[in-house]
Amino acid sequence: MKNFRIKIRLAFLLFLFIYFITSCNKNEELGLNIQPPEDIMGVNFIDTIPLIAYTVYEDSIRTDEVTYNLIGSCADPIFGLTNAGAYSQFKLTTTAVNFGNNPVCDSVVLSLAYQGFYGDTSTTLTLNVFEISDDMDIDKNYYSNDVLGVYKNNLANVSFKPNFKDSVQVGSTKYAPHLRVKLKNSLGQKFINASGSSDLADNTNFLKFFKGLYISTKQVSSGGAILYFNFLSSITKLSLYYHNDEDTAAYNFIIDATCARYNSFDHKNFSSADPLLKQQISGDTILGDSVLYVQAMAGTKIKIRFPDILGLNNLGKIAINKAELVLKVDENAIGAYAPPEKLILSKINPDGTLSFLTDYAYGDAYYGGSYSSTTKEYRFNIGQHVQDALLKGSFDDKGLYLVVSGGAVKSNRAVLKGNKTSQDNLRLEIIYTKID
Repeated sequence: MKNFRIKIRLAFLLFLFIYFITSCNKNEELGLNIQPPEDIMGVNFIDTIPLIAYTVYEDSIRTDEVTYNLIGSCADPIFGLTNAGAYSQFKLTTTAVNFGNNPVCDSVVLSLAYQGFYGDTSTTLTLNVFEISDDMDIDKNYYSNDVLGVYKNNLANVSFKPNFKDSVQVGSTKYAPHLRVKLKNSLGQKFINASGSSDLADNTNFLKFFKGLYISTKQVSSGGAILYFNFLSSITKLSLYYHNDEDTAAYNFIIDATCARYNSFDHKNFSSADPLLKQQISGDTILGDSVLYVQAMAGTKIKIRFPDILGLNNLGKIAINKAELVLKVDENAIGAYAPPEKLILSKINPDGTLSFLTDYAYGDAYYGGSYSSTTKEYRFNIGQHVQDALLKGSFDDKGLYLVVSGGAVKSNRAVLKGNKTSQDNLRLEIIYTKID
């Protein structure tokens, strides 16, 4: 058995060597693609291993202190309605804030730096801004389905169309494109009334006095988009414009890395989604044979199982040179919704936790998961995962989960072909060598 394991390791290492050498040489790579796998070094090829795959609902994902914050509403013709909002604290830029003698609020403006979008930006969106009534804590973990209390007074209720091209002029200065919205003066007056008090003495007191803002949009009936914002940009801030007996001035409340903030997502239980999607997440796993759905923002994920993988042992003693999971995107379902740039494949452990497959240790370039716009597919190399199961002689198949990479800060989704579609189906392509 020891010699058998050594032979398998050598065969796999030889494959890795060939894989990385040929990946650096386009001509050799082209030659390998043309030559049938069974003609290369006496290896064999099989792609008929039975798979079970179906779509499941993603309960929630952690979204606190992420790179970008998502705000918007999108009515996807397949995945249905998705709403996104962001909770965030703001902080003082100085201590012992005093707005002078007889200060008066002129206006209060919320500025949000654009980072990107997903969906139809020609749709008019209506921004809603509410003051948070519950405490936030930078040391607490927040998830996409967490809901904080807010005061009922909508501080914005302003309609707009996102503009990612034109700069924004404030006074004599031009800034990069961003969303700039006037809020109700009642918020500014709250700050004015606290001038010189302990509430504005330092950030510890300020966060008790003003807990932050919840920013979202009104739900759309069609079209719509999810907008990406950079809350840590110097452009993102809450600006109080005021005058007093001596002068006219402005004071900025900012968001920095020490501010608690998180994204909140709501898919409305997929009530407006395609019937096939709704049936799958309701428990009809057989429908996964034909079509599968994966969506960011704690939307949907795909569970994949290989119930008969140990049947490969019937071929005799074999070394797995390569086992590639192939997932084809349904091009008819793309439309205006680009597929995710990358998917992540994780193993479900016996206790329900997730971990990376052994193959992940060989590096991202080998492991795969990136979307090919040419072939319209994703590929994962999981040869070591399969080989480990064969060597062990038993396979506690809790399955794999396929999710969108960066699902806390992206909105992309994809419709994938199931394992029993007539063409370009979900499959496991295995190249192996028989060992005497």
